[in-house]
Amino acid sequence: MSDRRAAAVLFLLVMVVGGAALLTPTLQDGPLTSLSLLITRSSEWVLGFLGVPVAREARALYSPDGVFGMRLDNDCNGAWAHLVFLAGVLAYPTAWRARMLGAAVGTLVLFLVNLLRVTSLYLIGVHAPAFFRATHVYVWQFLIIAFALLLFVVWVDAVADRPA
Repeated sequence: MSDRRAAAVLFLLVMVVGGAALLTPTLQDGPLTSLSLLITRSSEWVLGFLGVPVAREARALYSPDGVFGMRLDNDCNGAWAHLVFLAGVLAYPTAWRARMLGAAVGTLVLFLVNLLRVTSLYLIGVHAPAFFRATHVYVWQFLIIAFALLLFVVWVDAVADRPA
């Protein structure tokens, strides 16, 4: 099997197995819920640091006046964007050390992008609630996956000349 074909098969395999794993109760009730809670707490901290009034209860952020609230469910924690990025990195034919470093740095960067996403969605919900749904469902859904793909391309460019 050629290197390109093997990489494509590995990418698809990681996507299928990883996607199936993300849907299991074991991951949904454990690590993904913890990730969602971490993002919620981090968003609360960022908003508070910026002087934005915010309250939190578990995985929910809401305005103290009760006018707006949002809940960070497991589908909103960036796990699918992480999966797309990690599948690409793991499948790319380069040294395993470069793959592991790319996975670690990329995971941190995607976490920060998702933190920006959640924080911005809260601000939109508070200040422009008519735009919240469209921004959440269409704009940020596209942007988070696009950013994962862009991050992968940047990583490939950085490691492209390194042998596997």
